[in-house]
Amino acid sequence: MLSSILRHVERDDPFGRSAAYFAMTGRKGLWAYGDDETMMLVARHPNRDDILLLFPPIGRDPAGLLARAVDDPLSLPSGRLELARFSTEDQALASRLGTMGVKEPHREKVLDWAYPVHVVSPKRIVEREGKPFVSFRGHINRAIRDGCRAEPIDLARHRDDILRIIDRWADSRSDSDFSHDDLTGPTHSVLGLMDRTDLDIGGTISCDSHGAPIGFWLWEQVGNTAMSLVRAYLRHPGNAEYGILSMAEQLSNANIPEMCLGGSETADLDAFKRKMQPVRSIDLSTVALPDRTLAAGIGRYPVPLFPARV
Repeated sequence: MLSSILRHVERDDPFGRSAAYFAMTGRKGLWAYGDDETMMLVARHPNRDDILLLFPPIGRDPAGLLARAVDDPLSLPSGRLELARFSTEDQALASRLGTMGVKEPHREKVLDWAYPVHVVSPKRIVEREGKPFVSFRGHINRAIRDGCRAEPIDLARHRDDILRIIDRWADSRSDSDFSHDDLTGPTHSVLGLMDRTDLDIGGTISCDSHGAPIGFWLWEQVGNTAMSLVRAYLRHPGNAEYGILSMAEQLSNANIPEMCLGGSETADLDAFKRKMQPVRSIDLSTVALPDRTLAAGIGRYPVPLFPARV
């Protein structure tokens, strides 16, 4: 159902078409709010239980639906409202937000659009030619010399390896502000989607010279674009670079022209993605919406909430 809804989305941000991304982000609660003409996805924030994420509406009257939602405390789940993944495309929303007394969009502080979404060319990464890829080639050559290898993920064979990698990776980030569940939850969510849906989710897994699994990457393919969902690489020379090369090789062999690496939560991860020479980047932000009051919405806007928990 979610894939069917998202087929109607036309946004520069490729994740606007990824059912797996929304299901993963909304793993603690995901709903569709609206009617036959306009709707939006609403998700419980995966790391902050007191926040409800409203993604930009699609359809005939996006601004009207957003205003309705802010004024509707009875249908929506509890929580402070934030408009998520807001972009320059959302000018119609921006003008309505101004009349609602909403403050300016701000940089996201927790989730994966704190830094821009980057779209890269698998073909260019595979070729890795020229000065921009000097450092990348060095890391790849080191990984190859050390005996690294990679192969497409077969969930029946690799599930336990993926789970061991993500647990070790999360343990290595004990100084993080995120809990162990915050760090491992997205991967568990995507593995669940691979089990129970027909979403086109693929991946690559890397091993060291002894055959020990040391990293993985999972993505969803929608049309001509593959959207990165989750990745984790243990400390090993050239490991992350070798992983992205393996992803690019799989996509290039399948004639997929674009690979969306997504945004980043940290400057270091953003810098790594920029080294892949993006063909385009999309800036996103977050908007804190007005607090809802109980009296405001009673009987005024009978817009149904369809519980579409994924």
